[in-house]
Amino acid sequence: MLRMNGLVICIGLAAGFAGRASAAERFELREEPADARVRYVAVELSVNGKLFPEPGPDKAIKLAVEARFEYGERRLEGTGREAQSLRAIRHYNLAKATIEAGDQTSISTLRKSQRLVVAQGQSEGIDLFSPSGPLTYAEQELLRAPGDSLAVLGLLPTSAVEEKETWKAADWVLPLLTGIEVVEKGEIECQLESASATEARIRFKGEVIGATVGAAAALRVDGQYLYDRSQRLISQVEWAQTEKRAIGAVSPGLDVTARSKIVRSVAERPVHLIDRDLADLPLEPNDANRLLMFDAPAWNVRFYYDRHWHLFHQNSDMALLRLLDKGGLIAQCNIKRIATAEPGKHLSREQFQADIERALGENFQEIVQTETLKLKEGLFVERVVVVGTVPRKNAKNEPEPAPMQWIYYLVANPDGRQVSFVFSVDPAQIKELDSRDLSIVAGLEFLAPRAQPTPAVKPAANSAGDK
Repeated sequence: MLRMNGLVICIGLAAGFAGRASAAERFELREEPADARVRYVAVELSVNGKLFPEPGPDKAIKLAVEARFEYGERRLEGTGREAQSLRAIRHYNLAKATIEAGDQTSISTLRKSQRLVVAQGQSEGIDLFSPSGPLTYAEQELLRAPGDSLAVLGLLPTSAVEEKETWKAADWVLPLLTGIEVVEKGEIECQLESASATEARIRFKGEVIGATVGAAAALRVDGQYLYDRSQRLISQVEWAQTEKRAIGAVSPGLDVTARSKIVRSVAERPVHLIDRDLADLPLEPNDANRLLMFDAPAWNVRFYYDRHWHLFHQNSDMALLRLLDKGGLIAQCNIKRIATAEPGKHLSREQFQADIERALGENFQEIVQTETLKLKEGLFVERVVVVGTVPRKNAKNEPEPAPMQWIYYLVANPDGRQVSFVFSVDPAQIKELDSRDLSIVAGLEFLAPRAQPTPAVKPAANSAGDK
């Protein structure tokens, strides 16, 4: 009987050892927020598909984007929980995109003066600003890419996982990863596909539905990333995102697929982002560095505006901004260069009002206010407020007149250069416009004419050669 008990005990101990030996290994996959090492990041991004400036499949324009980014990135202390826990500063060595939309090709780059950029998580996505000064709208859009290198940290598990285990990214991670500002529903699921002594491979996929810049959007993501266990960081990400977006008040419709590859490694001897570089930098966002700069080289003018304004269109003669707040269109601003007058002269009040009435045509009703503003020494500013109607379709899809208010500004420099601003706003939304029209006009700067390149001097003819 005793031998029997001893045999039972031995069998029990053996079973216990076997159980511990077969228990799956669990892996910690983390990047510590306090890790101040500088990461070198290289990103290759391509976008292909269709752009819809107007409704209808026959209005589609082929879209192709090729972009490359190279930058050093260093984590900063977060400003809060969840999305606000992710924060970093970057020094861009390269940020360039070639955009082909239909038969038009453009190139977008980041100015050398704005190479330092802070990226921080917010509830609606990754927010970007430069401690060196305001970015332009084009620069802000250039730097916003799906699968941002800071946002992908949200795909890491919050606790140790074993092979084949799955987890879901937190809801707050979705806007940061995808650019969908308001998420209605969606999830991204991750799985530890394999792990070795040196690295772990994680696959992820998911769908997100919501809205961005006021337009409905639905997208699907699929990809994988590698985690370097010795360096304790995500070393590579392959990201694919298919998106369909409706036409919005400030953006065209989209049916595109974006693919990116991100490679990250520790910079052994970083040249930038070391402690002494960051000592006196304003790393917190403020009203100044979060403004956007409008720069029109052909006009030699510049002004700054808040990020609720979106640059909808710009060419050599005019520009169009639209004010979007809480997903709704508040106002539109048309900016146009007027023919230069003689120095010390400008368009007269009478002529300006006559031009307004002619431009509005049958939409014009009456001028309700006219005043000359003293905003800046030497600058002439005439403000004219007009009321009228515009045709809009009612619930029955029938056209009917709707009230509209226009606020016109004529701004003239002493040297004769002139610019006009027209702010169009529904009278019911005039309070939402507040004084954001005046802040743009008051900040207008007429820059000194830019120096023209000196023509090359032809060498003098050799007398022998003249024969």
